Amino acid sequence: MTEELKIIINKLEHEIQLVQETGEQDEFMENVNEIRDELERTENNFDAIESILELIERSPDIDYGGPGPIAHFMESHYKKGYEELLLKSIDRKPTEYTLYLLHRLINDGANPNRIVYLDLMKKISLSEEYPQNIILNAKESLADFQ
Repeated sequence: MTEELKIIINKLEHEIQLVQETGEQDEFMENVNEIRDELERTENNFDAIESILELIERSPDIDYGGPGPIAHFMESHYKKGYEELLLKSIDRKPTEYTLYLLHRLINDGANPNRIVYLDLMKKISLSEEYPQNIILNAKESLADFQ
């Protein structure tokens, strides 16, 4: 990852810490929009996705938007490797937001990996190893596809 991307990721991490401390969601979203714009202007910005997912894993209770600027940035790499990084993140530590992103992948009925994504959501919904909110979130998501 380039130094420029590291600096941008550090800004995002700082904003996450601030919203955790202050609860100022509106300011957080404004600042994350600016960070997304910076990411989009940076070369090789795909390299930031794994770090962003790791930040989400460490701060699962933050409202990142629905879908929000973070998702819009990562989804700009749809069918370019983003999906694999998302699956690795979910494997490490599913969060409500990463399950939301998985749900968005499942929404693409033309995606040849759709069944893989559905199976992962089913696995999480039937598991007892995850927190209740994650299991419930997966079940609710699956209900949309029944």
